[in-house]
Amino acid sequence: MIFGKPKPTVTPEDKEWIEDAFIWFEDQYGRDFLKNLRIVEPTKEFFNHQFTGTEADAEFALNKITEFMDIKGANIELYYFSEAPMEFEDEGVVVTQNTEGTGTKDTYALGKYSENGPNKFEIGLELKQLKNPQSMIATLAHELSHLILLGEGRIDENQEELTELNCIALGFGIFTSNSIFNFQQWQGTIHQGWQANRLGYIPEQVAAYAMAIFNNYQNNPTNWSEHLNKGIKKMYEKNLKYLNSNENASRFK
Repeated sequence: MIFGKPKPTVTPEDKEWIEDAFIWFEDQYGRDFLKNLRIVEPTKEFFNHQFTGTEADAEFALNKITEFMDIKGANIELYYFSEAPMEFEDEGVVVTQNTEGTGTKDTYALGKYSENGPNKFEIGLELKQLKNPQSMIATLAHELSHLILLGEGRIDENQEELTELNCIALGFGIFTSNSIFNFQQWQGTIHQGWQANRLGYIPEQVAAYAMAIFNNYQNNPTNWSEHLNKGIKKMYEKNLKYLNSNENASRFK
């Protein structure tokens, strides 16, 4: 049997867009910064905290993510809201991290970002996020990614897909990737079943290719991929095999 050459999980158009984005990230943060940046893992080493579903958890996570993303001199106020509908538009507020239940029309925001003056920012967090630390961290990282891109003047207009990719470039790929597709059991008074939700703005295959590119930056790769969900890990490994297949597979080595 003759096996074909390794292929990436993304289309040629998405592959080019992701690689162009990482070239831009190099210009923004420096190649050495990306090479020395550690991937943040869902472990006590990075989040030495007992998450119990309280607002104190979100405050702790926000402070740690700010530290990991090297955000300095920003006055950030964290507030909470409950299931904000998507039909409204608040002037000056970026409503992000939408969730949509598969097979339903229930859509609401998980996070919000806004600027209130020089170095003054507000980040909103949907209260249900407090019960899911990994999704909460992914949402807060996304909102802080808005601060880095929009708040620091790196881009002029909101770009949700680039904002999501920026989270991966700054070390939060595990949280971003694992939160894209959430499949969980629910149980009511009489009925029970399963519910699937899609979060964020990029599909799993795009996140997996971006994670593989980020891995090739690392000076000292670790076994962080063990924290990836089964599906995303399989795609990540396929992309890594593709990137390592030959020198012309990608612009990143």
